[in-house]
Amino acid sequence: MRSTVLPALLAAAGALSLTSATSAQPLAQSLPLAVQTLQVQAQPDVPDLTCERKLLLRRGTQATNPDPLEVPTDDTVRELAGESALPAPDPQTSAPPNVHPLPGNGAWRIAIWGDSHLAAGFFSDELARQMKVPADNVSNVLLPANMGRAGVRLPIRRSCVSTQWKYEPVYLGGDGAGAPGPGLVNMVADQPGATLAWDLRSDKGVANYERVRILYQQTATPIAVALSVDGAPETTVTLAQAAGPAVLELAADKPLSQVRLRLLDGALRFSGLDLQSRRASGIEMDVFGYPGATVAGWKMARTDYIASWFGGRDYQLVLLEFGTNEGANKPFDAGAYRRMLEDSVHNMRTVFPNAACVLIAPGDRGVLVPQSANIRKTHKGKGKHKAKAKAAPRIDLYVYSRVHAEIGRIQRDVGAAAGCSTWSMMDAMGGPGQSYVWARQTPPLMARDLIHFTVPGYQRFAQKFARDMGWTTQGDGGK
Repeated sequence: MRSTVLPALLAAAGALSLTSATSAQPLAQSLPLAVQTLQVQAQPDVPDLTCERKLLLRRGTQATNPDPLEVPTDDTVRELAGESALPAPDPQTSAPPNVHPLPGNGAWRIAIWGDSHLAAGFFSDELARQMKVPADNVSNVLLPANMGRAGVRLPIRRSCVSTQWKYEPVYLGGDGAGAPGPGLVNMVADQPGATLAWDLRSDKGVANYERVRILYQQTATPIAVALSVDGAPETTVTLAQAAGPAVLELAADKPLSQVRLRLLDGALRFSGLDLQSRRASGIEMDVFGYPGATVAGWKMARTDYIASWFGGRDYQLVLLEFGTNEGANKPFDAGAYRRMLEDSVHNMRTVFPNAACVLIAPGDRGVLVPQSANIRKTHKGKGKHKAKAKAAPRIDLYVYSRVHAEIGRIQRDVGAAAGCSTWSMMDAMGGPGQSYVWARQTPPLMARDLIHFTVPGYQRFAQKFARDMGWTTQGDGGK
């Protein structure tokens, strides 16, 4: 489905001392945010951040699969397509895309929540490029607590995470849902010696942020940590503010390069980083992607707690990109998914009542087939013939295509009821069943798992999205 009506809002729109304060400028009802400030000194010529080496666990030798799964060939797709029913075309996909220009003053503020499709940043990087914003013209960057997670790429030079930390995604419920981080994920540790470290410079080695705010949950029991900034000796800091969402703010007169944190005593629930700069902002695009996540994180999250992190961020646009992981559940329950999505979107709108919003439906997903059942063409002399293969098993090539199409229709209905627009990755690919076509492009646009996409694939989506939203007049990368 192409984008529906986007609200008109878019077009309108070493330690020297410690101090404590309470700060809250809520967009919606939120808990007070306790802030403790530590004055620190930035240093020049800070060396590159190095991480501690982690011990690799030895794994037993696994037997080679004599019949591995692989991408079906053109002939296999043609052979099996007759046994697989593609979903009926959605008549609304034939509507031309709407044009929704961003504000002309260049002060764009966008937040994106999603799953592994967004976690590596390839979509958002290309989106910023399409908006003609230099990569280093960004200030006030809010980073989720997903550092060190496989498949995650963040707009800082490097991060180090010791083995004592555990991830706490909110979509799974549990304690994290009652104290959600801004990215709907926390990192928790209760073992002394657990460490986190960040090299906050850009890929070019440029430091940009004079204030580094460490977001965490303050407990009734004090928490002791040791901090080192730009290679200076550690400073012991006791966190003993009012229980609830809290910030330890490191403030300097020049941009900081590195921060190291070591847990000394207590249990620490780390929720993210808020990086702030005095430079004028060309764009603020906060990306919260977590591999495996579902939109249920928004349903589970305590809204007054999560709203506390966004007191100074009046986003003009919020994007929710989910659906791939929900569609992997078998059997897919459309009614349960609709109810979950309704609750999730309602909670997001509670936190961001003034923002325009877009629900991004998942792309097409394919099915791998056994190598022995894959039909190939071979060449001998001037003739062609099909290589011998086992009788093709009954494989439903479009089982996920149908589910993702249904998810897209539900997102369109729920989005319209909540005042949100919708945009479909599947339609940007050309419709159901296109995963096999994208996998055979040169270069490939689909990853070999037929679930994820390659870097050029994510860039193609961003180009198409920007064009459909009216943010660029460049060539349509979605065709």
